Amino acid sequence: MAAISVSTSLDEADAKRLRLLADNEHRSVSNFIANAVAVYADLPKELRDSLLELRVDEDPSTFQRVTREISALVARAKFDMAVQRLADQKLIPDICDDATDLELLDHASRLCRNR
Repeated sequence: MAAISVSTSLDEADAKRLRLLADNEHRSVSNFIANAVAVYADLPKELRDSLLELRVDEDPSTFQRVTREISALVARAKFDMAVQRLADQKLIPDICDDATDLELLDHASRLCRNR
């Protein structure tokens, strides 16, 4: 699909922050914006509106708490997907229910070494 150029206007502070974030992530500003739009557009409208409301609220701690909770949910989903991929490849060993912590650590170490 061919790329189409679009434009927007940002205040100076947001433009500076955008450039810094893109630079820190080793992305172009265009790539950063394209990825942000792709994710944002897939969120339900009610969630987008609520996040924007929380972001401009006088107490930024609420927005920060919500984004930490979202990050934890995403991390858990990624972990579950990785576990499923390992299970699908039959790479997770059978471990008895009464395994000791040391036995679990040995299994985990073997999985990491065999990557």
